[in-house]
Amino acid sequence: MEYFKNILVLLLFFLGFNSECQIIGPNFVNNPSFEEYDTCPYDHGQLYLSKYWWGFSTEYYNTCGSTTPLSYSVPLNWAGFQYPHTGNAYAGFGIYSNNVMPIALDYRETIKTKLNDTLISNKRYCTNLYLSLANGYIGPNLYLLLDSIGMLFTKDSVPDIDSVFFYNGIKVQNTITNLDTLNWLKISNSFIATGGEQYLTIGNFDNVIHYPAGVFFEVYVYVDDVSVCECSFKFSLGNDTTLCNGQSLILNPNMPNATYTWQDGSTDSIYKVTQAGTYWVKAYFADYNITTTDTINIMYKDCEDTLVIPNIFTPNGDNYNDYFVIKNSNNWNINLQVFNRWGNEVYKSDNYQNNWDGKYKGNPLSDGTYFYIIKAKGKDSGTEKQYHGSLTILR
Repeated sequence: MEYFKNILVLLLFFLGFNSECQIIGPNFVNNPSFEEYDTCPYDHGQLYLSKYWWGFSTEYYNTCGSTTPLSYSVPLNWAGFQYPHTGNAYAGFGIYSNNVMPIALDYRETIKTKLNDTLISNKRYCTNLYLSLANGYIGPNLYLLLDSIGMLFTKDSVPDIDSVFFYNGIKVQNTITNLDTLNWLKISNSFIATGGEQYLTIGNFDNVIHYPAGVFFEVYVYVDDVSVCECSFKFSLGNDTTLCNGQSLILNPNMPNATYTWQDGSTDSIYKVTQAGTYWVKAYFADYNITTTDTINIMYKDCEDTLVIPNIFTPNGDNYNDYFVIKNSNNWNINLQVFNRWGNEVYKSDNYQNNWDGKYKGNPLSDGTYFYIIKAKGKDSGTEKQYHGSLTILR
């Protein structure tokens, strides 16, 4: 394979994997950015020098790699030119060639690792990686554009065989039609585990690949920052609830990297509730093409006791009913105005404390009918209410 890598029309296809997941557990991939190694690379097919990784005829590139006679260093190496997405190293391999004689007419390499724990049945896992297309020796236009790259999860290690794409397991396919040679492309996906999977294989798993007749192609990729982690996209706006009149509630899904659509079409990350109703939000996670929804019902009620306003009081000094007492007023701030029958104000208090004794400027008012206006504001809820009516002073 080393010989054909040197003479075939070479296309360097860049592959990278990011460790960002949504509400995640730890990364199941050891040495995800290929930084740990036993020995600096100096030849073809030495991915095994990067700890926890292997693959038939797959390469390891590191800033410490040899530069002669072929370079396995970073950023310039025999396959192309690319800086690592992070750190000092990355992997590289040919994910497809249509002419590697005498090995195969449909040749595919894969890179592999054993996860640091076994996947659990019915759990969702998020996958991330970074890719970049190599410029190679011939140029970026002479390559076969593949539709996807895949991640295969299996219970047993996958052997180095050409028909790996037929191997049983969970295949997670990722579109790669927008790759280029300059940038690292983040590729994200998610899947539900069957249970018991502990090996990861990265490669091309397309069953049929079309290419121009009589033209030889090889697609080669760099890989960096691989992650597989348990993740969840579920969230809750909370339980259905009842608020006091005048209160508000902030609904906050608090899901990083999500975009939101609320029941009224608004797209803010939070929503302020000020009236009764049914509220829902859709959270969309573009990296994983997943949408989740939650709903909450909000009701309102009067939390402060209703004011009880007397229509008569007897301020005659007998210590009984001598003050104009508004019952259930402890939870209210009360503004009280009292007028006589000619509309003249005879009493006013901006913070009434049930202490009016029927006097005006220190003198007792005459018996008779008076009129009041009460403006009350709830101390907790801020609810505002207004009352008006008549009261009788009787001595």
